[in-house]
Amino acid sequence: METEIININTSTDKESIYKKLKQYYNENKLVAIPTETVYGLSADATKDEAVGKIYTAKGRPSDNPLIIHFYEISQLDNIVDYSDERVKKLAEYFWPGPMTLILNAKVNNNISKKASAGLETLAVRMPSNKTARNILKETRILLAAPSANTSGKPSPTRFSHVYHDLNGKIEVIIEDEQAEFGLESTVIDCTRTPLVIARPGEITKENIEAVLGIGSVKYNDEIMTETKIPIAPGMKYRHYSPEAELIVYHDTLDKLIEYLKTKNKKTGLITYSNNEKKVEHLPVVVKFLANNEKNIEQSNKNLYNILREFDNEKVDEIYMLPIKETKENVALLNRLNKAISKK
Repeated sequence: METEIININTSTDKESIYKKLKQYYNENKLVAIPTETVYGLSADATKDEAVGKIYTAKGRPSDNPLIIHFYEISQLDNIVDYSDERVKKLAEYFWPGPMTLILNAKVNNNISKKASAGLETLAVRMPSNKTARNILKETRILLAAPSANTSGKPSPTRFSHVYHDLNGKIEVIIEDEQAEFGLESTVIDCTRTPLVIARPGEITKENIEAVLGIGSVKYNDEIMTETKIPIAPGMKYRHYSPEAELIVYHDTLDKLIEYLKTKNKKTGLITYSNNEKKVEHLPVVVKFLANNEKNIEQSNKNLYNILREFDNEKVDEIYMLPIKETKENVALLNRLNKAISKK
């Protein structure tokens, strides 16, 4: 298969591109699109064949549900129940944006059962990325769109990442700028009281409580149904892992530096640029997550890029010091823990 590369931003005939994309979706083709979180691999969420192709292209387990992306909330009227006042408040404050809500699905909602992995709930999201919104607006198609990468690997935040993983496996890649946030959306299970953050992301527990009140939501990324089916992406299977083993070194930076002096270019180190002078002469590959540990926004944006760079450089093992958990870095630590444990 030859993958078509389309850059909507540089095109002088955007209307024809949207018509082409709508036709592609109607023909069950796969289109990798940018979002503000990571790149997504999109297909018409109402078509079994199209959704099935997503799982095949990614090598994704079929019991791992997908997120349905939409342009305006009225598109959900016949899909899910969003009458809960908590849901209405969250939608008002955080959509469009990096928030996914798990809601009870309506009967005969026309969404492929493959997209929901057989659950009676659906995960839905209104992305804020301009290109994604224009595609959703102009095609008027509900799009199932997990991350556009090989399942289990670091998610793609750049066009080059998608091209590396899926070129020749899917029909179209939309070329666009790097994702704004760099980590997947916050997933909130709205079928429970209190609400449950099934996957942490840019929108934190504190952000949600500022809207709904203290105690309205809790973290729990291990909730499963009675049949052990994950209710949201990133809960059950190995995720975000580089090819190399990612190792947390539980000691001081000085002791880690001494240890790394015995290594070579097959070893990587993740640290912060405020340590640059200390690590500049090490014989290993050094990459900086951010200026310092407090810069969470920069760390989130850089994490998957760094893990993929290490893959390209074919290092065997990657070391880093533990990062102390704060209210702001829960999503970052969630992704790191998944990458470290390879679960």
